[in-house]
This record gives sequence, C-alpha cells and structure tokens, in this order.
Amino acid sequence: MQACRTIVAGLFGLLLAGAASAGEPTECDRLAGSPTDPNRAGAGIGLYGIQAAEAILACERASAADPSNPRLLFNLGRAHDASSLVDKRPDQKAEAGRNFKVAADQGYPAAQVALAAFYWYGWGGLQRDTGQAMHLLAKAMASDTKEANAQRQNLFGDTTFNPDANETQIRIIKDAADAGDADALYALSLPLNLSAGPDAQAELARLLHKAAAHGSAPAARDLARLYFRGSHGLAKNPEESSRLFQQAVDGDDPQTWDSVAMLYERGNFGLPKDEKQAARLYQQASNEGNASAQYDLARFYEEGKGGLPRDAREAARLYGLAADQGNSNAVLALARYMAEGGGGFEASKARAVAYLRRAARWSTRAKDELARMGAQ
Repeated sequence: MQACRTIVAGLFGLLLAGAASAGEPTECDRLAGSPTDPNRAGAGIGLYGIQAAEAILACERASAADPSNPRLLFNLGRAHDASSLVDKRPDQKAEAGRNFKVAADQGYPAAQVALAAFYWYGWGGLQRDTGQAMHLLAKAMASDTKEANAQRQNLFGDTTFNPDANETQIRIIKDAADAGDADALYALSLPLNLSAGPDAQAELARLLHKAAAHGSAPAARDLARLYFRGSHGLAKNPEESSRLFQQAVDGDDPQTWDSVAMLYERGNFGLPKDEKQAARLYQQASNEGNASAQYDLARFYEEGKGGLPRDAREAARLYGLAADQGNSNAVLALARYMAEGGGGFEASKARAVAYLRRAARWSTRAKDELARMGAQ
C-alpha cells in the first residue's frame, strides 16, 4: 500500500510540474528562471546573472497575476537568493526560503531541491532539519532526479569538510555509506585527502575503491590518479588507471567529465593528449550546465581547438552562461570581449567596466581586473 501511495504521489508531482511549466515564458521566467529546472519556461539564467531588484519586481507581479503557479514562486525565491548572494543582502535569504517553501509545499520539484539546502544548513532563519532536507530530496527524485541527486551529492561532500557539521548530518552520511551509497562513500573520502598519515591514506584508497565499485564517477577518477602515481599503498598500475578513467567518463557526473577533459587536453596522468576527446567531454558537461565546462568549451571555440571551428560568438555565449553561474574566469573573458569588441560586442571599455563592477561584488578577480584597468 505504501508503495502504491508513493507511485501515485510521484505521478501527481509530475502532472503538477507539467501544468506549472505550461504557457509562454513571463518576464519573471526570463529574469529569474533556473536553467536546470526541468519545468522552466524559457532558457533560464544562472544565479549570479540575476539582476535582483528588477527580477523581484517582475516575479512579484507575475505571481500576483497567477498565484497558483509554483514555478513563479520558485523564480521569486531565486531572485531573493541572488540579492542575498550578489548584492550582499543577508535579509533576502529568509525571503528566498519562504518562497521556496510555498512552492515546495505545492509539489514543485526544483523548489524542493533548493529548500533542502536551506533545511540542511539552517539558512534563512529556518531551523536546521537534516531529516526534512532528505525528505524533500526524496520527493523531488520522482520528477527531477538529476538535480535532486546533484544536490544530495553536494550536501554530503560539503558536510564532510565542514567543522560545524552536526552529529545528525554525519550519521546520515555514514549510514548511507554503510548501505553502499556511492555518493556517501565518496564524501567520506574527501577530507582524507588532507591527511598525510599512512592510516588515512589507506582508508582513502579503501573508500575510493568501494565508492567506485558502487558507481561513483569522481571516485573512479580519483582512484585512477592514485594508481597512475602508485600512491596511498597502491602499486603503480597504468592499465588499471586507464580503465578507471574510462569508467569515470562513462559515468553521469558532469564535473568528472570536465576534469578528465582537462587531462586529455594536457595529456596528463597517462592519458594521451587528445583535444578532440577533450572537446567532446567539455561539450557533454557543458550541455548539463556545468559552469567550468562551459568556460573550457568557450576557450576551445575562441581558439578553434579540438576540431571545433573558431567561433567568437559561440565562445561569448558560453562565457556568458558560465559567468552567470559565478565563474570568474568567464567574467574576465567576457569583459575582454566587451572592451575589445569581440564575440559580437561593440568595443566599449565603459560597458566592460560596468560589467566588472557588478561582478566585483562577489568576484575578487573582477575587483583585481578593475584595479588593473585603473577603473575602481
């Protein structure tokens, strides 16, 4: 009976999400929609690219006109979250959480994924509730599996590095690891990279072996590096290293695709220098919204590498996508295009300076570039 209820709830969530995504994109969608929301209307925009004041006003108006649409409430939450992050308005975090909760209570998967982090960390005035965070992610799995899994992986990984993590959080991760959960096993391995003792190194290798055996792509990548070096108590084994790198790229983790692509680009860790393979993996990860891969793929288009045509406009588009997700390298590359007149921009130092000044609110590299230009 419980399984039947779960299936019905999942189907209801899918129907609700489909209804919420129907219709033409609003100004709210254009200014604050998430590019990773499977029920978005329009392309969406990265959190760092949101012009918060304008987006909040547009989403308040859209939500008032269509109060039963949880997508618009979720977008409004993102606009407030951007104000908290980019404009350094901590009071806006609570507004973001409030809107995410209303949308999540209506069964909107992207809001459930976002709200899970608020409960996990106790953001926006919400009481820290790790059980509720996991419950929300489990509900979101029915129709937004990819983002729910990515959020869970991020929460686990961040927590094992966090000295303020509480006992309940660590217990959830350890219990999942004991049950053979690949993401939990990999998360437990991460802080061991900072330990030089032989016991810690042996435990790191053990956890990576177990996580890779259960399907963790980043664990397979990290283990491949250890076998190539012959470190952490493992005998040097280039063949096993090569096999594990292949296992890593056969997985479903965009960050792993990007990092292995960089190894192919440079010819590191026993992988041949292969720019076409690097371009393929950068493209694969970029298509999944990985900001680092979007930046790397933009470089390839700018330089005409990896069998790709030299295409400054496509490079500028990708730099813009990565910059809107907070990639400082992409911010500098896009500002260069603006100043010099590349990628379809008319040359305008003033436009580049204005762009860098906004980015400098969160990017120290943008601030340093303004100083170099004498434009602070």
